Amino acid sequence: MLTSSIFLPSDCTAKALADFEKLVIEGGAVKPQGLAERIRKASRLLFLRALDDQLVGIGALKHPRVEYRNRVFANAGATVSAGEYPVELGWVVVAKSYQGRRLSTRIVGELLPFAKNENIFATTRADERVMSFASDYGFKINGKPYPSGYGYDLVLCLRNAAGFPESNDL
Repeated sequence: MLTSSIFLPSDCTAKALADFEKLVIEGGAVKPQGLAERIRKASRLLFLRALDDQLVGIGALKHPRVEYRNRVFANAGATVSAGEYPVELGWVVVAKSYQGRRLSTRIVGELLPFAKNENIFATTRADERVMSFASDYGFKINGKPYPSGYGYDLVLCLRNAAGFPESNDL
């Protein structure tokens, strides 16, 4: 059995924040420079733990800097303004030994209600499985795939708060 907890970063222990950061880095899609500070600035952090308290999955809702949002939207050739999407869903990582159990679906489903009245963006690998999963939660691809810098392409996915059912309908 797995349990999830969602916290404000300010309510997390130093160990919890360090564990979160370690799993983000293990996920391999984020530059570690400045990561600890970015984690502390997130709006919500989700921790998914096994019964032995092992951290097996994470996710976050963030309000990233304008420069970062503008760069992501420009790289994707987005057809809308980055300013319309202030919230990012990100750092969704599942430990390798727990992958293939649809835990990222659970993580996203538990985080989205905390931003139900806001437009959200996310970037994800440009592959059929991941993009199908994103569409299940009302995200739509905008723009075109672009290089991640890690050997694969990313796509920009947008979820508009208006026109999406209440989160308890998920």
